[in-house]
Amino acid sequence: MRRGLANAQAYRSGMVLGLTLAEIMVLLVFMMLLAAAALLLQQDSAVGALDDRARGLAAARAEIQVVQARVTGLETALDQSRRIAEQADQARAQSEGAARRQYSQATATLARLTEDLAAARGEAQTLGGQNAQMRGEIQRIHGNAGSGLPYCWTASDGKPVTLLRITLRDTGVIAQDPAPRPRAEDTLWTKLVVLPRDQLLPMEIFLTQAGAAIEKSNSDRCRHALEVIDGTGPSNKRGYKGLMNQLWGNFLLREVGG
Repeated sequence: MRRGLANAQAYRSGMVLGLTLAEIMVLLVFMMLLAAAALLLQQDSAVGALDDRARGLAAARAEIQVVQARVTGLETALDQSRRIAEQADQARAQSEGAARRQYSQATATLARLTEDLAAARGEAQTLGGQNAQMRGEIQRIHGNAGSGLPYCWTASDGKPVTLLRITLRDTGVIAQDPAPRPRAEDTLWTKLVVLPRDQLLPMEIFLTQAGAAIEKSNSDRCRHALEVIDGTGPSNKRGYKGLMNQLWGNFLLREVGG
């Protein structure tokens, strides 16, 4: 019986020991599971951190790309601005060169025109002196004393009264009445109605239309006075002389300024 009790106690002791070992094994397994879970959590946290870091790197890479694009755009704009500035400098240099050339050409043209003007003035003075000399010669040859005929109309002081003012042109003459018309009551004016005033007439037409005055002066043995204005060209000395000679044959002339 004692032996049976001893066996029973031994069995119970073995049972307790077996349970204790099982519990220890279970505890160890549980602890291993906890450690594995903790390791998994650490790995998940590390993976999450790596993911966050990867996302941060991707965002930074995107920002870097944006900045690089801006830098590239700024560099392109800077290059364009530099080219525009260079083109503007070239255009300005070309404009300045063209302006200098135009100024030089204008200066040369002005100098040439100044020389031409001086030469023309000298020629005009020479021709003017020749014309004045020729007028003096004509007046000396055809003066009142040379004709031997008196004036048809004279004032109370003996000075001649002008019948008409005549302007010489290269192709004829222009007749005008003095202002006021002298001796307006004289019947000669009615005979001179046919003479056009203020119109360019060939000398032959003028002498024909003024024929009444010429016939009257021939019959009265006198000459009517004309005031003559020279409007011929400076180089037309022959034309001036011819017109004056035709007038001298029928009138007494006194040259006046225009």
